[in-house]
Amino acid sequence: MAATALSTRAVLLIAALAIPLRADRVSDVRAQITYVASALSAGNPADAMTRFDKSLPSYDTLRGYFDALGAFQVENEIDIVDEQDNDAETKLTVNWTLTLTDLASDSKRERSGEINVRLVQKDGKWKIVDFAPIELFNPQKQR
Repeated sequence: MAATALSTRAVLLIAALAIPLRADRVSDVRAQITYVASALSAGNPADAMTRFDKSLPSYDTLRGYFDALGAFQVENEIDIVDEQDNDAETKLTVNWTLTLTDLASDSKRERSGEINVRLVQKDGKWKIVDFAPIELFNPQKQR
């Protein structure tokens, strides 16, 4: 009976310790997306790209889009609408709204889209390895 009580306590302790780990993982993953949005709003595209792994198939194109956003004041609104986790990765679906204000003419454009994001841990840090579609971030796109 003492062994059963000890086993039950050990299971409860392990479960209690796992909850904060899960919460930390969720907040760490979400922080990567928030960081990208904040860096773009601050006019720092190079900083935004630090959250992306260079293996991302569209890395160079996305970097070009982010750089071109420098001609605008950028406002981001993000809403994570779905999250799927497993031991190896996290997948997010993000409703992303960009408001671009042309610095020369003060005209505004707003565009929205659903972005699919996949993150994995590399060297102990979360990195974005899939981010699509990226056309939302193309400032030359009319809508």
